Amino acid sequence: MGFTATQSFQFSNISATTAQFNVKGGKYGATVTATGFGTQVQLQTLSLDGTTWLNVGTNFTANGLQTYDLPPGPYRVVIAGGATGVFFALTSIPT
Repeated sequence: MGFTATQSFQFSNISATTAQFNVKGGKYGATVTATGFGTQVQLQTLSLDGTTWLNVGTNFTANGLQTYDLPPGPYRVVIAGGATGVFFALTSIPT
């Protein structure tokens, strides 16, 4: 099995909502680890109206991994609460 190019977004030691980033679309895996989880970490996508952010999947309330089938478009990571030391990675999964 060969590897193909991947798209990956990595945010290290964050404690606030990220700037938006553009995803090419397809199957992706998201991992989250945090030093303390008194918070929620949520992947969001921008609605076609250009102003409304929509939640993708369920929020992370503990360290973990989720997989998604994502359409192309703008995304961001939202951190609610007072967490620090959040590490979030969103990486495409080769088919």
